Amino acid sequence: MTPDAAVTSHPFLISAVQFERDLNAGNLSVADLAHLAVKHGASGVEYRDVHWRQREEEIDFLSSQLQSARLQAVYAVLTPLYHRDPAQRQQLFRDIDDAAALGAKLLRVPLGISPVADAEGDALRESARLAVAQAAQRGIRIAVENNSRAPGEKIAEIRTALMEIRSPALGTNLDFANYATTGQDPLTAIRALGPRIIYVHAKDARRTERGLQSTFLGGGTLPLREIFAALANTGREFQLCFEFPGGMDPEEDIEKSKGFLATL
Repeated sequence: MTPDAAVTSHPFLISAVQFERDLNAGNLSVADLAHLAVKHGASGVEYRDVHWRQREEEIDFLSSQLQSARLQAVYAVLTPLYHRDPAQRQQLFRDIDDAAALGAKLLRVPLGISPVADAEGDALRESARLAVAQAAQRGIRIAVENNSRAPGEKIAEIRTALMEIRSPALGTNLDFANYATTGQDPLTAIRALGPRIIYVHAKDARRTERGLQSTFLGGGTLPLREIFAALANTGREFQLCFEFPGGMDPEEDIEKSKGFLATL
């Protein structure tokens, strides 16, 4: 399938995840992702902190590149919203600064370990609130993703965090395939979190000997039509990102996902 073969009216971003093998091998650089986004008709790119080689120089270059190409950026980091290590809590503030330098309006983070009702838990919550407030001042929203394994994978954990920090600058990055692979119902997650969904990782999941594995839209067994209908019924506006391993042909899998969206 050629890049223009599938046409969809649904805006989407591509993710560095699709090209991780080539990025790690040095066959691609982060500067190539914007060109691939344009090639496949994407509205932007989800960049990841693990792929920087010269972070400050690359972020500065990408900011100009994205502006010229009129592409959006999302910045995805491994730093969690909650962490017992004070150094990790400070890292989240630096990640917000990097997101702002990149021109990203959305910072995706994992939840981390939910704080309990004690002095340490209070410190974790306060640090998270301050980070969300700083993000808001920079015009950035923080999207907490449900993880594909513990901790931070449960619907209840994500919902509790969003209830504890009631800010328009904090929402959830709903990864419906992650909910499925952790034994939870994606439709239940959408109903529970609908008002706070601000970003969606879109991928399918196929059954293997090792359990459910992520794949391109239409390449697995998830009830995707019901999932996308439920997302539409929330009435929310959110960015949609293809976020699945690239496999043998990452660009082909992006086109297959576009083809699926065009059928909705």
